Amino acid sequence: MRAIKAPLVWNGEGFSSDHCLVIEDDRIVGVTSSPPPDAEIEEWGDVAIVPGSVNAHGHSFQNLLKGFADDRTFESWRDDVLYPFAERLSPDDIYAGAVFAFAEAALAGVTTIVDFFYLHDESNENAERVLAAARDVGIRLVFARTFYDVDAPTRAPIRFRETAEDSATRFEELARAHESDPMISIQAAPHSLHAASPETIAIALDVTAAAGVRCHLHLAEARYEVEQVKERYGATPVRLLAREGLLRSHLVTVHTVWVDDEELDLLAGAGVGVVHCPGANAFLGDGIARVPEMLERGIRVALGPDGGCANNRQSVFDEMRMASLVAKARLVDGSALGAMEAFRLGTVAGGDLLGLPVGGLREGDYADLVALDLNDISLHPLATLERQVVHSMQSTAIKRVMVGGRVIAEEGRLSRVPLGRVRELVATATKGWVRP
Repeated sequence: MRAIKAPLVWNGEGFSSDHCLVIEDDRIVGVTSSPPPDAEIEEWGDVAIVPGSVNAHGHSFQNLLKGFADDRTFESWRDDVLYPFAERLSPDDIYAGAVFAFAEAALAGVTTIVDFFYLHDESNENAERVLAAARDVGIRLVFARTFYDVDAPTRAPIRFRETAEDSATRFEELARAHESDPMISIQAAPHSLHAASPETIAIALDVTAAAGVRCHLHLAEARYEVEQVKERYGATPVRLLAREGLLRSHLVTVHTVWVDDEELDLLAGAGVGVVHCPGANAFLGDGIARVPEMLERGIRVALGPDGGCANNRQSVFDEMRMASLVAKARLVDGSALGAMEAFRLGTVAGGDLLGLPVGGLREGDYADLVALDLNDISLHPLATLERQVVHSMQSTAIKRVMVGGRVIAEEGRLSRVPLGRVRELVATATKGWVRP
């Protein structure tokens, strides 16, 4: 048993002074004013301890595409960069992209990541390379294995595509292979309504329900998607899912920007969760999700940076600030989505959405946490520290990152993978690439 001492420890509503975080193995067993007599004391110095942030949506391989897709229309982003560059990635490149994304995230205070992954090549071999990268960095991974129809009416590469039956079988195989690993959760992810039919989504929902895990789905991300779905199925995306009986409580929809009041009521009534990706939605010009209205209806919301070529950053702390700012701008209301709520969305709400004991410092939670340097100028004045963490903090304030009771990043360096090695992997994977 260990007791980490710090001047300030997050208590769920603010900071408690001079408390100890007590850890046994990979779990938190309590936050107390004095350590248990049998605990090994660790003095962490002049820091504030907060929960590790939770990235509820990303695509790790896309980190290699940063800069190549910037400042484009959505069609050019997809057709000139995403699809052709995805075609050229080898298994080694996929590993490099994952190490790159996970390293960047760890240094930014992310402790749990969802990787919504679809470079399958009709096997789980590429998936295993991503899982290996997560283990090498030491980050907690939710691997959302995508279902992408063979006959989907898109220009997407063949390597994305499988029959729904094959996807279900490979999902189950991957889940069985890693069911004993507390650092890995295998979930499923029918890609979207333009890439997965309602029948495919139903299969994914069924296998995830049987496994007791979440099912992720890109939904109503852009206006063009809404029009395509209406033309193909005669209903908007949320209404189509409702009509087909596919709004279920373990469904996690991603983006969910272009929805009206009735559709929000349908999502709330079914207990569906939403991942808000404010940085990516702004980067791609997709719009701003109606998060305050979602929260008013009791919809569970978490945050995600999305893939590297749709954001160029892997910081959930950045997404907290962005979520707060875009809500204020959209509603013309400076009180909308305050810092405390934004912090909750990027931490404990992410764990709740994913069905994992992460994002908090509660008894039974995994010991996933971040130590913030109280001497860092971006956190001052300390009298309003709770707000500074969201609205002011720079990455220089992140002193130490722990996942499962093990330090994976400290003082701007990774504990397990040298940053020089990450740079080498990225350089090799992108050698000869030219921005289209």
